[in-house]
Amino acid sequence: MERASIQPDGSSGASAATSDAHSAKQRRFFEAAEPLFERFGFRKTTVEDVCRAAGMSKRTFYELFRDKQDLLLQLVEAVINDATETWEASLPDGLDPVGRLHSFLDLYAHFAKEHPFLQVLVEDLDLMRSFGARTEEIRLSQMGGPLDRILRDGMAAGQFRRLDPRAAMWVVFGILDTVYLLMPRVMNAPGPLEDPVLAEEMKQFVVRGLGAIEETSDD
Repeated sequence: MERASIQPDGSSGASAATSDAHSAKQRRFFEAAEPLFERFGFRKTTVEDVCRAAGMSKRTFYELFRDKQDLLLQLVEAVINDATETWEASLPDGLDPVGRLHSFLDLYAHFAKEHPFLQVLVEDLDLMRSFGARTEEIRLSQMGGPLDRILRDGMAAGQFRRLDPRAAMWVVFGILDTVYLLMPRVMNAPGPLEDPVLAEEMKQFVVRGLGAIEETSDD
C-alpha cells in the first residue's frame, strides 16, 4: 500500500489533499450563497436554492454546515478573513498607526460595499444574536487583531490617548456596524456608502474619539 507523503508542515499529503477538497467545497457554497442572500434575504433563501446554485448535493451541504445559519456565519467569517488578509498585505511599509487607522476604516467601508449581503444580519434578530455569540471568534480574532495592534502601536508612539484596546475595539465596531449596516435600514435613508459627507464625518468621529494626533506639515 502506498504511504502518504509528509508535507513541510508535518501533515500527510492525504490529509492536506482532504483539507483542500473540503475548503474547495466550502468556497463553492459560499460563492453560490452570497448573491442569493443579497437578492432574496436569509429567510427566503433555502438550502435547496444554495445547493442548486453550487451544483452540490444536500448531503455534501450537511457534511460541511449544520444548517443555513451556520453557512451564513461561516460565509461572514470567510469574507472577513479574506478582506483583512488582503488589506494587511497591501499596507505600505512604515505607515504610522494613525495612517493605518485611516486605512482600516477605509477597509471596513470597502468591505461593506463589496458584500451587501451583510445587511441580512440586521434584518433578523435571531441572526444578530447568533452573530453576536460568535463575534469573539469571527470579528475580534480577524479584523480585531489588526485594530488591536493599531491601537497599541498608537499608544506606544504617543499618537493615541491611553485607552483600553478591547473596549475601544467594541466601540469602533459598534459605530461602524450601526452607521454602515443598521441605520440606513432603520431610517430608510442613504448611509455612508452613498453619502460621502456622512462617511467622512463618521471617519473623523472615530479617529478623534481615539484621541489620534496627526502630523501636520508647516505651511
